[in-house]
Amino acid sequence: MNERLHKLLAQHGLGSRRQVEEWIRAGRVLVNGRPAEIGQRLQPGDNVVVDGRDVTRVLSVAQRLRVIAYHKPAGEMLRRHEGDDRADIEAQLPKLHAGRWVAVNALGYGEDGLLILTNDGPLASAIARRGHELAVEYRVRALQPSLEAAWPEMPLSVDMDGGTVTFSAVEPAGTGALNMWFRVAAERTVPRGAVRALFDSAGLKVSRIMLVQWGPMKLPRDLPRSRARELEGPELDALLELAGRSATRADKEKPRRPRSVRRPGAKAGRRSGNR
Repeated sequence: MNERLHKLLAQHGLGSRRQVEEWIRAGRVLVNGRPAEIGQRLQPGDNVVVDGRDVTRVLSVAQRLRVIAYHKPAGEMLRRHEGDDRADIEAQLPKLHAGRWVAVNALGYGEDGLLILTNDGPLASAIARRGHELAVEYRVRALQPSLEAAWPEMPLSVDMDGGTVTFSAVEPAGTGALNMWFRVAAERTVPRGAVRALFDSAGLKVSRIMLVQWGPMKLPRDLPRSRARELEGPELDALLELAGRSATRADKEKPRRPRSVRRPGAKAGRRSGNR
């Protein structure tokens, strides 16, 4: 084993490195029955307990790197909190033999579209640190102000509390009876709420905002809501490159052929709207 404790716990998805360090300082992590120390290395045969749970066997499992794209519906949370009965994504994700899924990008409750997750905590953190640099693209559905009113000309920027947010493109992408889809793109990740604020400034009511691209990764057009797909090849290589990792690592992992994954007996979600 001979790895730093906080690194090993994070790699197995038990928490982020920062969380694990906080647990160690709070005395919640025991090694061979004694409180762990920051920077402590584990040796073969060491016993590790986190909050009363023996995780020694979990840490001994060699993990295969896995990264998935998940089409998150607006009505699902990333993590369910105690006392909150809203649905979360956990039940819809592929099962892991050890560790947990860690979100690479952020989509909150009420937000729809591409969510990237991995079982490698440090990989998720490394990519997330560059998240503000990455280009994004949305599909936005807005309601027509009235049957008689013409669609307003859309602005390319909006003022928010933190300053002006600028978009590289806001253009029609398909019409319906009483609504229109727009393609909205930005060269950098925009603050949460900026897309809705942009349409509010034009007097338009938004009924759906769907993230369809985050950095090098695009939401697969044939991936229904509440379904996941394993990533490999160029898609996985591009994400590894963001984290400063060699693409050859992905080749050595030999991931299985990409496929959509859903829980046994679960119904397939509807295909997504115009994008």
